Amino acid sequence: MFPSFRKTALGLLTSLILSLIFTASVSAEATGPVDNPVYTMGAAVDIATPTEQNTVPAALPGPAVRSVPNHKKFAVIIGIVYENYDFGYVGYADRDAGSVYDMLTGKMGFPRENVILLQNSQATLDNICKALDWLSTNPRIDSESEVVFFYSGHGLRNGPGAGLNIPDLAPGAALVPFDYPGFDFKRGQGLIWDSQLAGFLSRIRPARMWISIDSCSSGGFNRPGITGPNRVVTMSSQIDELSSEISDAGRGVMTQYLVEEGISKGFSVEDAFLAAAPRAALGYGQNPQIADEYPGNLDI
Repeated sequence: MFPSFRKTALGLLTSLILSLIFTASVSAEATGPVDNPVYTMGAAVDIATPTEQNTVPAALPGPAVRSVPNHKKFAVIIGIVYENYDFGYVGYADRDAGSVYDMLTGKMGFPRENVILLQNSQATLDNICKALDWLSTNPRIDSESEVVFFYSGHGLRNGPGAGLNIPDLAPGAALVPFDYPGFDFKRGQGLIWDSQLAGFLSRIRPARMWISIDSCSSGGFNRPGITGPNRVVTMSSQIDELSSEISDAGRGVMTQYLVEEGISKGFSVEDAFLAAAPRAALGYGQNPQIADEYPGNLDI
C-alpha cells in the first residue's frame, strides 16, 4: 500500500509501539499565536500573527526534543484556508502551518529569522514563489544545513477525470495559492505545478531536508527535484485521492498524526510516518506516501 523503504525489525517494533502510544487521547493544550517576521528575498516584512491560536497537545512520552537555536536550520511553511469553495472546503490548513511553525521554532531549534510562515491571504502566488526563491538561493544554506518545506492547502492534478483536465497541459499536480481566483486557473494559470516546485527545491543541497505536502493529490509531487538525496518527502495521499481533516483536532489528518502526535514528540520522520500512515488509511481512506532517500532516520 505504501512505497517500500528500509524496515528493520526494530523499525517495525517502533511502529507498533508508536501506534499504541498515539491512540491515547490528548486533551491538555498550550496556547500561543506567534509574532514573527516573514523573510522574502532576504528582506524582513511584517506580517499578521497566525489567524488562530495554534495549540500544541500535551507531550506524550518520547525522545527529547531539541530547543537550542541552530542557525543552520531554515524553513518555509505555508497553510491556506480559502475564501471560496471552487475545489471544496479547507478549514484548518492555517492551523496546520501554525503547528509546524510552533514545533520548529519552539522545540526543534529553528531560529525565527530563518523561517518564513505564510498563512491564508499572505500565501499569494507571488509570495510563495519569493519564499521558495529565498530558500533555493540562500547563500547561508549549505551542505551542513537542515531545511524544511511544509504545505497544507488545496492540491490539484491535471488529467482525464481529474480536478483539472487541460489537454494542452502535461499531467501533473499543483499547489493552490490563496489568490488563484485572480488567474485563469481553469487553464492552469496561477498555480504552482510540481515541475515548478521541483525547479526551486532541486537547487537546495543541504545535509538533510524534510518536505511535507498535506493536500489532495499530494502523491503527484513524488518526482525528482522534489525527492532526492538526503531528503524525506511525506505526502498525505496518493495522486488520485483526497486528503481529509479532523474537525475535533482542528488539523489535517496527516498533520495531526504525523506532526502533532509524532515528530513534535521527538520521533524521526520515518518512525512517525510508520505510525501515522495506517491510521490515515483505516480511518479516512487516504493512503499517505513517503519517498525516503535519507540514510538512516531523519530527526528534525
